[in-house]
Amino acid sequence: MSEPKVIREIRYLQLAWMIILDVGRSTAVATSKDKETFLQKSKILVSLFVQSKIFSAPQDQVGVVLMGTEETSNQLNDESGGYENICEALELKSPNWIILRTLENQITRTSKEANWFDALIVGTNYLRAGALGKKILNLNIILISPLHTRADADHGQLEQVIATLREANCRLHVISNNVHHSAAPGDGTLFASSGTFDDMQSKTEARRHNEPQIERIVYDTGGTLAELNWAESRLAFFEPKSVRPTPWNSVLLIGTKIKLSISAYLQISEQKGVGPFKVDNVDGSSSKVQLKTEHFLNDKPIDASTAELIVGYVYGSTVVPYNSTIDIEYKSGEGRLDCLGFTAASNVFEEHLCGKGTYVVIAKKGCSASAHKLSALVAAMVELHVVMIATKVYRKDTKPRLHALIPSYKKKHPCLVMLELIFQDEMSLLKFPPLITGKHKPTREQYDAVDHLIDSMNLMDGIDDGDGGSREAFAMQKTFNPTHQHVYRSVAHRATHPKDTSLPSMDEELKELFNVPKKIAQRSIPALNEIKRLFVLKEIQPKASNSWLQRAAKIKLGTEPSTSATIDSGLGMEEDEVLSGADRRTLDTVGTVTPAEDFALLLRRGEKFVTVATQMQNVVHELLFASMRPPGDKVIAALMMYRGEAQKLGPYRYNEWMEEFKRTLLARHKEDFWNNVIVAEKLGLIDTSESDMSTVSVEQAEDFYRSSVQTRKAADDTTDRDDIDADCLFDELNE
Repeated sequence: MSEPKVIREIRYLQLAWMIILDVGRSTAVATSKDKETFLQKSKILVSLFVQSKIFSAPQDQVGVVLMGTEETSNQLNDESGGYENICEALELKSPNWIILRTLENQITRTSKEANWFDALIVGTNYLRAGALGKKILNLNIILISPLHTRADADHGQLEQVIATLREANCRLHVISNNVHHSAAPGDGTLFASSGTFDDMQSKTEARRHNEPQIERIVYDTGGTLAELNWAESRLAFFEPKSVRPTPWNSVLLIGTKIKLSISAYLQISEQKGVGPFKVDNVDGSSSKVQLKTEHFLNDKPIDASTAELIVGYVYGSTVVPYNSTIDIEYKSGEGRLDCLGFTAASNVFEEHLCGKGTYVVIAKKGCSASAHKLSALVAAMVELHVVMIATKVYRKDTKPRLHALIPSYKKKHPCLVMLELIFQDEMSLLKFPPLITGKHKPTREQYDAVDHLIDSMNLMDGIDDGDGGSREAFAMQKTFNPTHQHVYRSVAHRATHPKDTSLPSMDEELKELFNVPKKIAQRSIPALNEIKRLFVLKEIQPKASNSWLQRAAKIKLGTEPSTSATIDSGLGMEEDEVLSGADRRTLDTVGTVTPAEDFALLLRRGEKFVTVATQMQNVVHELLFASMRPPGDKVIAALMMYRGEAQKLGPYRYNEWMEEFKRTLLARHKEDFWNNVIVAEKLGLIDTSESDMSTVSVEQAEDFYRSSVQTRKAADDTTDRDDIDADCLFDELNE
């Protein structure tokens, strides 16, 4: 019974970090190509370290000791003296933004110097005192100094400090300049690997004296040695907060007699960004920050009561209201995994998977009988190449979800990988045209060129490590989400500069995550040039009628209008035809102003296709034969809209009308419209390849474009001129 208690206590154990920062005269030395001083770099490093603790390990404790200060303020100096120019600046506490603001605004370089060995003793004492009464897993001291002041410590004092650090389970990490790191990458964290002091001849005598003592303490306490700029690069990216995995404990039922006690752990999930955090006032006052919710309707604020609000979902740009009264009251029973059956692994395709993560199902800890059953089950499933289909009820009476459980072994331990499946009504089959056709089949030379391009863009050796070797570019475990990283940095900037309303631009190291590595870009140039030579691109001029189709398509994607809705008469018109917002008309029939849009809206409203199709035929006839203006693109858009809907709703009426329409066109000497629109845009008969409901074969449809119509001589006298209706004249004037 004591086991759960032990686990709960370990969960709250913390790490304690005491930062000893040198602010003395020697920190004026330049440490980088941009001539930043050691102190400037140190402040950036400490700021990044505290930020990483705020985001990734807020339960840890951080304190600060300053060495080389003008004043002296520490407990050991008050008690026994001899620890001058050392100040206990910030006591051990949880990391917060106040520490960052204090470090940035109140710490400046002084003209004094302090002994790093004395500062280490003061920091150790201050750390141990602050850790009393707290559940600390281990202690850590970070010494950041150029080490230019000689430490006159004898062998006995050195051994005593090492013994004290060991007794307190405390490690010393030293960050300085003139430190060399091997090219072999570690796991990317700051204290995962240690460097060594380099052999530069220009070192001062004090530095040469200090280095062996530093290395001895670091080695004996299990600490690390790091170079200042290298350490900053290791803190440039923030890791998400580590959370102890919590299992979903349940039972797996197979039939009526087999029952296994299981635990499911989330193994893979989408990485989350910045979680909730405390909001402070900009002026630092203690007044509470109040969150205010406002409601808007058509971008105008409104007062809405709780009774007037309903639940809704956003599907694309469309808001879909949801009424909870339509929910079916279904009692799913207790939480469980219920096996429905087994199927061949080849029957589960990638497009059947959904959900937000991958779970690993193992036998519940302490249940040996379930462990034996699960081991036998996994072995049998692997042998038979099958997967289990099961329903998952997370807790009592929640909606069941469908899952596939795939047998696997993790570190030789049997387990089931659980992935959520879609239901049949959630599956949408999208048909795409083939990429390779007989007309556009690549040649062998083109295949080889693409293979060469793929080889030249290999990421496994995409970055030079600077030592003659190479390493993988964008390694999965070492590449961070640039969006999340920029959000982290923006939050940190706003917290440290609360009165600055602007946000920082994206840093260069984050921009590099979007760019092709230089090595890959250079070696891919020959392959790209070969691709350009073999794959010649030809520009295809878009047809003018396509813009009309795109405009008309927006009507289909819009919201459903009511029967009394009005539309802007300028929708889909040219610029000179757009009417003012006050000039609107009620839509009840297909008009001559925007026939394509009217046709689509009336169909969406629920009007019968037969009725709307007859109206469209009359409008097309009127625009072509009774209008004083050229037909223009609106006729083309209307025909395309009419033909497209007829393919889905029934092509018979369209085909019958098109045959009559062809005879009328040619009889009235509209050969240009016939050739340039009907034939060029393929607006003729709808054949069986376009609609399963059509009775016109492909050959008949093609012959329709080629055949001619013998016009009767008697009709010439009546069709040489277009009939002009007086009412149409007034319609044209009003457009």
